[in-house]
Amino acid sequence: MKLQNKFLALLLPAGLFAGALILFLIQRSVHAVIIGGLERSAVVLARAAAQEAAVLLPKGREQDLLPILQSLQRRVGALSAAALDPAGRILAHTTVTEKGKTDSDPRVLYALKEDEPALWQGEERSEPVLVVVVPVWAPQAPTSVEAFMLSGETSVEGRKRIGSLTASVPLASARETEGRIIREISMIVLAIGAIVFGLVVILVRGMLAPIRSLMSGIARIGEGRYDVEVPVLSRDELGDLAESFNSMSGALARTTVSKEYVEGILENMNDLLVVIDPAGRIQTVNHAAAEALGVPAEDLVGRPLSELFSTPPGDGDVRDAEVVLNTRNGPMPALYSSSPLRARDGSVRGYIGVAKDITERKRTEEALLAAKLAAEASSRELEAFSYSVAHDLRAPLRSVDGFSKILLDAYADKLDDTAKDYLRRVRGGSKKMSELIDDLLNLSRITRSALTLASVDLSALAREIGAELLKAEPVRRVELVVAPDLQTRGDASLLRVALVNLLGNSWKYTSKHASARVEFGVERRDGRSVYFVRDDGAGFDMAFSKRLFQPFSRLHGGGEFEGTGIGLATVQRVVSRHDGRVWGEGAVERGATFYFTLWEGKS
Repeated sequence: MKLQNKFLALLLPAGLFAGALILFLIQRSVHAVIIGGLERSAVVLARAAAQEAAVLLPKGREQDLLPILQSLQRRVGALSAAALDPAGRILAHTTVTEKGKTDSDPRVLYALKEDEPALWQGEERSEPVLVVVVPVWAPQAPTSVEAFMLSGETSVEGRKRIGSLTASVPLASARETEGRIIREISMIVLAIGAIVFGLVVILVRGMLAPIRSLMSGIARIGEGRYDVEVPVLSRDELGDLAESFNSMSGALARTTVSKEYVEGILENMNDLLVVIDPAGRIQTVNHAAAEALGVPAEDLVGRPLSELFSTPPGDGDVRDAEVVLNTRNGPMPALYSSSPLRARDGSVRGYIGVAKDITERKRTEEALLAAKLAAEASSRELEAFSYSVAHDLRAPLRSVDGFSKILLDAYADKLDDTAKDYLRRVRGGSKKMSELIDDLLNLSRITRSALTLASVDLSALAREIGAELLKAEPVRRVELVVAPDLQTRGDASLLRVALVNLLGNSWKYTSKHASARVEFGVERRDGRSVYFVRDDGAGFDMAFSKRLFQPFSRLHGGGEFEGTGIGLATVQRVVSRHDGRVWGEGAVERGATFYFTLWEGKS
């Protein structure tokens, strides 16, 4: 007989016995769950009814006991329920109206003598039922030990049995459910058994595959391939042969390098790979290395690795070292990593090194650096030009203003009202232009000045600026609310400039209201502090919000509110230098809120 058939002949009886045992245990478990659960439920409900009937049972009036029995019948789904006195006489019954008859069932009479509920299966109306009999105890009142001794009670607990309640619970539905569950589980077990048996058959057949593998391995050994190992299935001659074969192929594999395997790895790599001996001489290079270096692989073998580098990266473990390789086409920048190759005893047999060409990355980095330097230079030139133009405009502007003032003062009696009005307009224009120049110089200074970082109390700055605004216009009715203890890190002078512009704008755009409220505070959004300046003034149309931070761009006419249109651009420049953002929200005549953050990039 074949080994496969022997194994199956032993496995089949064991499987059948295990399946039968499992089905038996499942049947017992299902019965305990279905029937046992029904029994426990019936006993609990019957005991509850017994406690309820304990007061009424001594009176023996059917009209009092019948509602309790009917309630018990409904709750447990019983065919009938009855109340008996201690002698078994029927006091009330849900279906039998004959009062005074004695239950002749010996099991009932036996149960009347027991202190615990009694259960058994029987028949009623040709239906299988579960009969439940529970004792009814007289309600206990606190008594002394002497009174208990004189009472003549024999019960240790001092309880007096005054009767019993019985209920006949149908079993057909429970048995049907039990049978259905057992049938379904049996089908599942049989299906699983069939699947397991099929899998075992497949596995047994698969266990014979190593024999074919042994024959194939012998053929591969004859072809000069030594990476062969077959499983040992038994301790017989076949097992001895498999062990001998594995020992032979293992010894050959340990003493022979699979050249095709190594060459396959090396030739399929895009990066440059070299294998060197402990002395640092090249043993193997892949095609990518030979092509990148412009030297045939056979000419590289035996040469020191250090000859490939302008500056040797070092021995042992090297991780992503930037090196320059010497190639026939000139220097080539690369990232070089190397790791030791160890034998089983831990000794170093050599090193393997991998280099990645980063020529394109270096070119990109150089281009980005050149573009950055050019942009910085252009920005510096533009700032210098703006500063120079603004500074050079001061002298002629002072002349225009000065001579206009002289004409108004010295020749006032010779000028008519129209000429005087023109001169005043000239002076007003020169003053406005002077303010623009000052704002441009401040904007340029904010951009060019170096940051001096320190701890800054924004709350103190806001209160100080608010006091200055109120001092300048003491008649204004403005409620200034400043959140306490708003601390940050930054350039105090630049942050003061930002708050001066934000609070100044709120002060200015609430000037046409009889009373106003200006608030400086902070909110938490996405775990970040967002500062804000809020007012209930003129506000603005959100359709034009993109123009808020453009220099000289005003959303209100010069006749409505004074200003040069540089303030919010200055705020944006300050916030940007503190690695933050600024934005505004508002509605016409419903106020405006300007938010800003600091150090979003944690720089």
